[in-house]
Amino acid sequence: MGTLRDLQYALQLKIEELRQRDTLIDELELELDAKDDLIRRLQGELDRLRVTLSASGSSRLKRRAIRTEPIDHEQKHFSRIALTSHRKSPESQELIKTALLENGFTKHLERGQILAMVDCMQPTTVSQGSCVIQEGDKASLAFVAEEGKMEVSKAGQRLYAIGPGKLFGDLALLHSHTWTTTVKALMNIRLWAIDRQSFRAIMLKSGLLRISQSLELLRRSSPRVTALSTSSFGPRQRAPNSLSEANSIRWVQSAHLHYLCVCSVPFLRSLSEERLIKASEALEEVCCLHFNVSHVDY
Repeated sequence: MGTLRDLQYALQLKIEELRQRDTLIDELELELDAKDDLIRRLQGELDRLRVTLSASGSSRLKRRAIRTEPIDHEQKHFSRIALTSHRKSPESQELIKTALLENGFTKHLERGQILAMVDCMQPTTVSQGSCVIQEGDKASLAFVAEEGKMEVSKAGQRLYAIGPGKLFGDLALLHSHTWTTTVKALMNIRLWAIDRQSFRAIMLKSGLLRISQSLELLRRSSPRVTALSTSSFGPRQRAPNSLSEANSIRWVQSAHLHYLCVCSVPFLRSLSEERLIKASEALEEVCCLHFNVSHVDY
């Protein structure tokens, strides 16, 4: 009889283990559906841009200088955000960095973006029995666990546990949604958190920095562009004496920026110089059509 009871107990353990695995699979499928939805939205945006690019290739526009105006008020807001640095021990910095590099999403970010995220993550503590994340609440934060253990559940059923060195809630950095699970502290825990606003500001500022560095490299490598693209004139330099010449300066800045963008795409680098120029012209026309910019004929 003892052997039979042991077998029954082992069977119950296996059944419980299978039930937990099924629940975990359901949770992962929900996360996968959310990511698939994001991919579909991004793919739709990409297809729309491709259609615009194809249409612009069949009807060439007259060359124009571009004077950019505010494209996206939200992006301008993010670019003005002052990211706050929070002091961390070397061990905490390494733990956060490792968690970001092991996450399926953040591991694809650039090194500078990773370090910026590590720098601006802020500490927070949660007492035992309290919820870090509540199912149904609006998601806006991602967390890295440093100390303690948490339990992830959905509709009251336990799914799995989270320990130190793990990033969770990363979908909140990409888009606004509601939490599909609850994360409860099993003991007093210490976390590092970053909000979506700070993450977007890091992404935008790093992009602006790359553009600035590309323009600076272009100015150094081409004296003609340096002379045309400078925005201030010394006593021996001749300032533009006409609207047409000023527009030409703005066009040179814009045209070379588009050319650099095209050249930065790996599979386009093997194209001939003529095709690269045509691609940069097409990119410029897409920008004219897609974004809210004003044009000045010259």
